[in-house]
Amino acid sequence: MEALVTIIEVGAYSERQYQKQDGTPEYFKSRGVVMKRGGDTVYGEMTGDLASKNRDTQFQQGMPYIVKGFWKMRTWGDNQDRHENTLYITDLQTL
Repeated sequence: MEALVTIIEVGAYSERQYQKQDGTPEYFKSRGVVMKRGGDTVYGEMTGDLASKNRDTQFQQGMPYIVKGFWKMRTWGDNQDRHENTLYITDLQTL
């Protein structure tokens, strides 16, 4: 997916430690972004190396950007009856 968006809010860079299946420690790195596209407001997240690379980037609120990414859907809840969509950002560039 590629779209023209306006940045509404950018979250702080975050690292959360977890254990991989083999027991070794690893860090989940992320930075969230709230964007507006037309009448829709969406939340997207940079993860891994992209989040690390942009940990100190000053994204300008109210300015247009081109966002690239992909959507993932997950089900959850006791009966797998809840659904959630997440936008994973793969690139975010100014116009």
